[in-house]
Amino acid sequence: MREIMYLTGYEYQKIFRKHSTWIALILVFVWAVISGFGGIIGGYYVDGEKTASHYQRIRTQREALEHLEIRELNEEFFRKEKEISKSLLQPQEELLYSEQAKGNRAEYWMRYYENYAPYDNFYMLLNMMEMQVGKIDQEKMTAEDFYRIRKIMMEYTGKDQKLSEGEQAFHMKQNEQIKTPYAYGNMLGYDSYFQILASDFILLAFAAAVILAPMFAGEYTSHMDGLVLSSRYGKNKLIYAKLLTGISFAFFSSVILSGILLLEIQAIYGLGDWNLPIQVSLTGCYLSLPVNLLEFLGIITGCCVISTCMTSMFVLFCSVNMKSPFGVIIVSFAFIFVPVVLIYAVNGHRLLFMIINSMPSSMVFPGSVAAHQLISVGNHYFYFFQWVPAVYLCLMGLLSWWIFRSFRNHQVR
Repeated sequence: MREIMYLTGYEYQKIFRKHSTWIALILVFVWAVISGFGGIIGGYYVDGEKTASHYQRIRTQREALEHLEIRELNEEFFRKEKEISKSLLQPQEELLYSEQAKGNRAEYWMRYYENYAPYDNFYMLLNMMEMQVGKIDQEKMTAEDFYRIRKIMMEYTGKDQKLSEGEQAFHMKQNEQIKTPYAYGNMLGYDSYFQILASDFILLAFAAAVILAPMFAGEYTSHMDGLVLSSRYGKNKLIYAKLLTGISFAFFSSVILSGILLLEIQAIYGLGDWNLPIQVSLTGCYLSLPVNLLEFLGIITGCCVISTCMTSMFVLFCSVNMKSPFGVIIVSFAFIFVPVVLIYAVNGHRLLFMIINSMPSSMVFPGSVAAHQLISVGNHYFYFFQWVPAVYLCLMGLLSWWIFRSFRNHQVR
């Protein structure tokens, strides 16, 4: 084991001596910073007049949600929302767009938004429900209406996605397990994390492909394969070290990326209200999954990590079977980005959707991880995040064995 760890360290040295490694990692880091802090850049304008920056809006909304007087979507919450809307929001909105506010709209906007901020996300949830079920009377909506319409929305979603009767019944049963009235608070940080995660991890997967492509193929192009295979540990421990390097690099880089994003999100939006149901976020509005925000964060982050590891194992498999790192990068590019494009084209075809949605680059999207389409085994149904990681682990084991045998039995010419 000591020899394998020593050889793994040597492989890491080879990786980090290359300029391409540092360029790829710097690009991933820069993109992570941009995606995390990008939401605070820019401003809001009313009739061409700047009223506030995005950062001011976020800070106002965060403070309002963290200090809510009513922290549940119950009858009292709906009653107070209507009172504030009628007595404050409507008159303040009229003033904001009036000639009286011209030249000083920033002050009028801030007064308006301080009252609007606690309900900003709530109104977006209502709009998403309206998009699914049709026009609803938001001004007269009660808590009872909200949960009734949400149930109708779940039924419409099942029919639109052509779910089986068993799947629809499963989702309705799952929906009944969610505690009502929903707890409500600051979900901004979690929602932002869910929305930026996919692009960051897809870029990381491609960076890992660029970095790991020469792991075996580089030995062929440099004609070092014969020397490697004839060395003391070339037939076994060196191959184990290469495999360990590839999988550990994918694992640690994805964990570090998740940590960077969470630190950024915490600094801007906050992550305190972890126990809110996923259904109060824009990401989870359509879901029947009975989990809270922190639990879903763990699910999606875990899927991103294992998807990155699966992609890296595929890269190593290509590397051991191809003679050029450039060819490995081209194939890996298609492996990573083609499913992202095809997922929308195959949405109406059940089998193709199940296959494409199971690809590593699909399993970094919250909508794919908890897709409504399920795998049925006997009388049990499973979400993608419950069965895809298990399949990945089996495939990674199989590919590791295949890679080991392929390189060990490689015939040097």
